Amino acid sequence: MTNRKNMKLIAGTDKGLIIYQKTNNDWKLTDIQFIGMPISAFHQDDYGNWWVAINHKHWGPKLYRSKNEGETFEEVEAPKFDQTSPYSLQSIWTINSFQNKLYIGTEPAALFVSSDKGFVELKGLSHHPSRDQWQGGGKGSRNPFLHSLVFNPTNSAELMVGISCAGVMRSFDSGESWNPSNNGLKAFFLPDSEAEVGHDPHSIIRHPKDPNVLWQQNHCGIFRSADDGEAWVDVSDTNHIAVYGFDLVVDENDVDVAWVIPAQSDDLRYPHNTKLEVYQTIDGGKNWKSKSKGLPQGTSFDLVLRSAFDKSENLMAFGTNNGNLYLSEDNSENWQPVNQNLSAVRTVNLIK
Repeated sequence: MTNRKNMKLIAGTDKGLIIYQKTNNDWKLTDIQFIGMPISAFHQDDYGNWWVAINHKHWGPKLYRSKNEGETFEEVEAPKFDQTSPYSLQSIWTINSFQNKLYIGTEPAALFVSSDKGFVELKGLSHHPSRDQWQGGGKGSRNPFLHSLVFNPTNSAELMVGISCAGVMRSFDSGESWNPSNNGLKAFFLPDSEAEVGHDPHSIIRHPKDPNVLWQQNHCGIFRSADDGEAWVDVSDTNHIAVYGFDLVVDENDVDVAWVIPAQSDDLRYPHNTKLEVYQTIDGGKNWKSKSKGLPQGTSFDLVLRSAFDKSENLMAFGTNNGNLYLSEDNSENWQPVNQNLSAVRTVNLIK
């Protein structure tokens, strides 16, 4: 069971970093940091440092670190492309860490890793031979962007990223060289739906108990791999409900259990029949079932974005583009609102 005594719920919104903690059997707002600022990414590293990215409309991407769980923050120089690059940093989409190194995914699509000299661009990805086939991603951008990064605990040299729109890219030499890993994915928006590159993964999760098992919420469905991304299998809901969406979570122990929060379609981005629902599979995607008690069952136009759904054992939370934040303390059996007056929620993290 999750020890909730010290558990925090962190929501990164378009108007600040909102921090909750459970006190006396109730989740209480304890702090707001960067009030009024658009939070784009949040991460707690292995040392307990909090990392926050802000995509200022006027000043560009900014990166901050807190060594005291959000009480104070200091600005850290953000990644940047060197003078020989044809690109300039537009935004930070994701922050992650592995084996004492911090990684940052950006728009235009690139991956930076921390070093003694700051952040170093992994140019084998940025200048991949297929780059001219990558397309602009979300939010009206003409640039592809890197939003997902997963590591392999059994192979420290393996990196896997999700790029919209390029697809899944994988490296086995710590980011020096990369190859597409999109076999089995569909891209209905391309002339060739099974093209090697040009796909649009929305989020990717590697299972913590079996590193060979990967789940992916994709623009064109829900996909699963049992062989470390060599091949992907479409496990979308055969009833055509749990298909399109942006984020997903998995059970920490059972490789066949996952949850998604579906939308109507890529062009109609609101819940099916305006009912906000969480869908669960317990058999690897063969069947999907609504687990939505306590959520709005009518006139909901909420969309859950690609980093706004998190799980820690039996505790789950998600936020929406309409500023609604929901939480379940019994593994999705029941849901309750935490706040329904926030600005758009971009990130949700449950941390100890």
